[in-house]
Amino acid sequence: APSGAPTRLRAGPPPSPAPPPPAPPPAAGAAGRPPAPAAGGMETLTVYDLRNKLIVFSAAFPPVRSVTSDGGGMLVLCRDGSAFQLREKDAAGKLDMLVKRNLFTLALTVCEANQLDEACSVDILRRYGDHLYAKGDFDGAMTQYCKTVGRLEASYVIRKYLDAPRIRQLATYLQALHEKGVGGSDHTTLLLQCYTKLNEPEALDSFLASHGGKLQPHSALATLAQAGFFRQALDLAQRLEAHDAVVQIYLADLDDVDSAISLLEGLPPASPVLLRALRRHGTVLLRRRADSALRLMLTACGVSPNT
Repeated sequence: APSGAPTRLRAGPPPSPAPPPPAPPPAAGAAGRPPAPAAGGMETLTVYDLRNKLIVFSAAFPPVRSVTSDGGGMLVLCRDGSAFQLREKDAAGKLDMLVKRNLFTLALTVCEANQLDEACSVDILRRYGDHLYAKGDFDGAMTQYCKTVGRLEASYVIRKYLDAPRIRQLATYLQALHEKGVGGSDHTTLLLQCYTKLNEPEALDSFLASHGGKLQPHSALATLAQAGFFRQALDLAQRLEAHDAVVQIYLADLDDVDSAISLLEGLPPASPVLLRALRRHGTVLLRRRADSALRLMLTACGVSPNT
C-alpha cells in the first residue's frame, strides 16, 4: 500500500526525493552483494505494491545496510549509522494520492478493501467520470456516471450531456434512472425527446411497453405527438385508456374518422368522453360522417336513433 514520508530516527544526511525508476532495482549478485550506490553516494529505495503493480514510494537514501519490517511500516538502516522509518498512509491518504494520480480503479479497490462508506465510492466514480469527460471520452464517462445512479444528483450528469451531439449518452443515463426506479416525470419527458430526436422507434416502443403504465399521459402524449410519433402516441393512449386522447389522435393527427366514430359508438350514452368529443369535434364529425355523428348526438341526449 502507499507509504508515507520517512521518519528520521538518528543523525545522518536526510534522504532526498528521487523520481520513480522505470523498472525495479536489479537483484543482488550471486555473492549477495548489494547494487552499487547511485551517484553522490546515495541509493534509491523503491517500495512496490505487487498486487496492484504500483510504485508506492521512491526516494534516495545514504547507502542502505538493511530494510526490516517494523510492525505497520519498515525500518531502513543505513551504513552511516542513520535510520529511517517508513509508515503506511491511512485510507484517506491513499485515496488522495491515487485520485491525484488518476488511478481511480485502484482508489475504488482501496475504498472497498477498507469498507469505507458509500459516499466515498460515489465521489471517486464522479471524479473518474469528470476526468474522462474532460478528455473527451464521453462514453467512458457515462459508464462511470451510470454507476452513481440513485446516489448522485441526476442534474449534475444531465447538464453535461444536454448538447445535441451527446443525446445518445444522455438517453443511456436517463434509461438507467428509470431502470433503478428513480426517474421522475421530467426525466421521462426528456428521455422521450431523446428517442424521438434520435429517431429510434424500436427503443421508444420498448420503453413504452415496460414503463408506459407509469407515465403521466398528458406530457408523454404531447411529446410523442409533437415529434410526429403518432402510432406510439395512439398505442400509449389506448394502453392508458385515455379515450379523450385517442379520439384527438384519430381526428387531429391520423385523420381516421371511422376509427374515432367506432370508439365513440362503443361508449355508454352518458359517457363524459362522448360528450366532450361531440363538443370538441362535433362539427368535423357532422361534416365528414353526418349520419353517424347525428346518431351519436341523439344517443348522448338520451334519444333513440330509431325514434
